[in-house]
Amino acid sequence: MTERSESPNPATAPDEAATREAIVQDYLAALNEHQLEKCLAFYADDGTIEFQSGIFKGPAAIADWHRERFAAGFQVLDVDRVTVTDDTVVVEAAIASARLRSWKINRLSGKATVVFDGHRIKEVRLAPKMYNPFEGW
Repeated sequence: MTERSESPNPATAPDEAATREAIVQDYLAALNEHQLEKCLAFYADDGTIEFQSGIFKGPAAIADWHRERFAAGFQVLDVDRVTVTDDTVVVEAAIASARLRSWKINRLSGKATVVFDGHRIKEVRLAPKMYNPFEGW
């Protein structure tokens, strides 16, 4: 089930929040369909992706990041929550890939923080959801 919430900040007009959320949903669909050109069209020319310990900046680096994910069989499995605050959309989701499965990880939950410049993605920060496997022992 997807939970949706918007910022109570009146500076973010409801239609602007809905537009940003729709852009992110369209981007996630393009990711799942492995449509490189469509994915790249969502980014500002100076856009960045922060992933693991690397920063991918600009169209060529962002294209390379997408190609690597597509080659790994990347898929968004579930979107659990989308939160819109001002120019930022936070997506909590679960992903999978052939590469993750080769490490015996069938799904990985995480968070994508997407910052907009107008209607183009300026920055994406990706982080896995961390948990303690010994919690409750």
